[in-house]
Amino acid sequence: MCPRPLGRATTRHYALLDTNEPLDDPELALIHSVISDADARLACLDDEISTLEEKLQQLEEEHASLSHHRTRKKAILSPLSRMPSEVLGEIFMLTLPSVMADLGPKDYLVGSPWVLPHISSRWRATSLSTPSLWSRIALNYSQ
Repeated sequence: MCPRPLGRATTRHYALLDTNEPLDDPELALIHSVISDADARLACLDDEISTLEEKLQQLEEEHASLSHHRTRKKAILSPLSRMPSEVLGEIFMLTLPSVMADLGPKDYLVGSPWVLPHISSRWRATSLSTPSLWSRIALNYSQ
């Protein structure tokens, strides 16, 4: 904890800010003491602020790390991860366009089923073990 400044400015000192009156030696010594005390307190406060900023940085890093790990652990509880592969395969089938002619040129590259094996190892295994997903493959000859 930083010490409080011992010297106190008086009303006269504030009045001196608006004038050019000379100071006598005791007032001059008191003003130097007030300034010295303020400098010491400011240095101490700067140190405390720096320490608190470092602590804040550590807490923010810990918070971010814990939040990331928590999110990953919550993903384990996702209903999708507990869904049977057969149901997941049926959902994959529903992602296919009903008519292949509806696909645009870029849809052939990014459209289902091509993207499914790249999501996760489970989706790869499920999509590759669902033959009906691959029974209609559209090829774009215009490129």
